[in-house]
Amino acid sequence: MKILLFNPPTPEGKRFIREGRCTQEEGAWGTLWPPLSLATAAAVLERAGYAVKLRDFPAEGAGLREFEKVVVAFRPDVAIWSSATPSLNSDLAFAASLKAMLPGVITCTFGTHVGTLSRECFEAYPQLDYIIRGEPELTVQDLIEALEGKKAVGSVPGLAFMRDEKEWVITEPRALPKNLDDLPDPAWHLLDLNAYRLPLKGRKFLMVVPTRGCPYACSFCTTHSYYGKNLRRRSPARVVQEIRRNVESFGVRDFLFWSDTFTLDRQYVKDLCRAILDANLKVSWACNSRVDTADLETFRIMKKAGCWMVSYGIESSSQDVLNLSKKGAEVQDVGQAVRWTQEAGLMATGHFVLGLPGDTASSIQETVEFSMKLGLDFAQYYCAVPFPGSSLYTESKRNGWLSDEPWENFRQDKALLHLPGLPPETVERLRDDAYRRFYSNPKTWLSKIQLLRPSAIPHMFSTLKAVIGWRHYSLPDS
Repeated sequence: MKILLFNPPTPEGKRFIREGRCTQEEGAWGTLWPPLSLATAAAVLERAGYAVKLRDFPAEGAGLREFEKVVVAFRPDVAIWSSATPSLNSDLAFAASLKAMLPGVITCTFGTHVGTLSRECFEAYPQLDYIIRGEPELTVQDLIEALEGKKAVGSVPGLAFMRDEKEWVITEPRALPKNLDDLPDPAWHLLDLNAYRLPLKGRKFLMVVPTRGCPYACSFCTTHSYYGKNLRRRSPARVVQEIRRNVESFGVRDFLFWSDTFTLDRQYVKDLCRAILDANLKVSWACNSRVDTADLETFRIMKKAGCWMVSYGIESSSQDVLNLSKKGAEVQDVGQAVRWTQEAGLMATGHFVLGLPGDTASSIQETVEFSMKLGLDFAQYYCAVPFPGSSLYTESKRNGWLSDEPWENFRQDKALLHLPGLPPETVERLRDDAYRRFYSNPKTWLSKIQLLRPSAIPHMFSTLKAVIGWRHYSLPDS
């Protein structure tokens, strides 16, 4: 059985990231991320002995014609692709395209949106055979084995499908694997890694997963629908093994540690950093954090182990807004977290979500003023978006804050919520003003210049376009 895994192109030629809770057009200053879930699923299938092809069409700059050529040449038995809210209609239309080219092909997609609103997706796109709900890698293998007749499809946890075009079936949720060491390293060898480069530095980078899961209940986040609430850790030895492989096999020394809150377990972080140091790995990496998990001692060993930036989900300077959003953090901790980060020699990025429930024009302006005074190296400003899979989506539908917007408008540069006394256009205007103010300050650019490398020059246009255009955003908040 042959399986095609792909990150789909879009008719408009836009470059989309579709990775768990991050569903957006490009990423950090025009940077695309490697498709981690797809690459890990590909590795799981390769380990099981299947013939696998993995394509990231947006990263390749390839469109629909190239997609059709790949399908006709490879002739997969099963096609599995990632999907996202802002590109949903384009993404799910590939089910019909695939069936038109190969009538017998099995079609399957995954992502936080389709996993949450599965029935609606099947009704709108009847050529779709299966939806994977939640963390996809092990469900992918179980599904393929079921299609081969080794087990009943209905016994595979984490699936949604239509039976006999009459009965809509959702199987029991998949128990998330506690031992992440059992997962193989992502199959990066199936991709052209030259497509994934850091802004300013211009060097190739990859994503590494030390932990999965987040115990916090932020209303605007969809991570629980994908990686769950419980923190699961990979052993430091396995993480180091993967990093070493990436260095030796692909020449990559820059990494994004893809954890919802990397610093949640400080002892684990210290153990991992010591393992990196003991292995003498000369690498550079960035991570996500929360202000209430900041710790100077931990940051210092992170710096020694190659960390260069910590990214904080600050969201708002209003404690009332944070409380309504179930952030579980205190505004009073923000300044200290940023100071400790920079005292340890690390850069600090702050992420702010504007237009959350409880916000007013005045509270947003206060948040922007607050962000200007923190001394951040980078700042990212988002409009609050009620993505399906988040509790904010349910809350917004219940309270009538959300009109019938097309899914392509569910982007973090566009305000959708009609909150009392706060129209969407006000939120968008304040967001744009925040970007202009932060990045028009010459002092802001001094720390960026030191990151610039000759290898980044070919990529500078997209970087500058993203920053000057004020419409792109960076590493997701935690």
